[in-house]
Amino acid sequence: MKKYMAYMRCGFLEGCAYRSNFITGMLANFIQAAVLYYVWRSIFRYQGVVNGYTWEIMRKYVFVAFLCNCSFSFGFEMNTAKRIIKGDIILDLLKPVPYRGMLFFRMLGTAGMEFGVTLILVGCLYLSVNGAAGIRLGRGLLFLVSLFLGMGIKFGIQYLFSLLCFYTDNSYGVTKAREVLTNFFSGAILPLVMFPGGLRRVVEVLPFQGIVFTPCSIFIGTFSMEESLRGIAVQAVWIGILWVCGALFWKKASGVISLYGG
Repeated sequence: MKKYMAYMRCGFLEGCAYRSNFITGMLANFIQAAVLYYVWRSIFRYQGVVNGYTWEIMRKYVFVAFLCNCSFSFGFEMNTAKRIIKGDIILDLLKPVPYRGMLFFRMLGTAGMEFGVTLILVGCLYLSVNGAAGIRLGRGLLFLVSLFLGMGIKFGIQYLFSLLCFYTDNSYGVTKAREVLTNFFSGAILPLVMFPGGLRRVVEVLPFQGIVFTPCSIFIGTFSMEESLRGIAVQAVWIGILWVCGALFWKKASGVISLYGG
């Protein structure tokens, strides 16, 4: 366990050292959140309730979705993809630690730095706009549990997509495809209750909703306590499924390792 703690510490220090990458990513997410905030404000000026959401609920959703979206960096995904393409992953495989475990704890350390900074900034913005009314301790604790489970789901999805680079050298395309799918199907752009019936039923059986929609719904109160606990259970199940899929995909993909240029 000491080895993993060392990797977590390295991840935290790496996040602090390369904070410009985090700031750039957070700025991009902030611009997206700001655009969504003003778009929804314009919509709710002419319509009081949209699919059960009032402007007060939607306003909270936009802030919490921003927090969820910034809480786990996709930087390791690009780095892993590039190391696979260049063949540098061979060096990682020589280390006396399982590759996925090393990645997870390293990114957990980076996520700790990112989450701390984002929580302070978003918390201040949230309270300045929405106030502290409606915040409940029980829901807050469930939200944190759900948020961290969402990070696990996001890691599992990013890990699977990065392994696709064993079969293609287009790391940018792989990363962008994953990013678009995650943003759309997780509820980062649009709450899943706004989706049309058929598409919503499809999205509800995918793991993406556990990254943003589930934690947001728990915090803002659109999920009942029973729905919140069920959502957390579904998140835990998806982490297990993604972990198994990652192990199987790694076993298959690592058999085609080739060093480009050598």
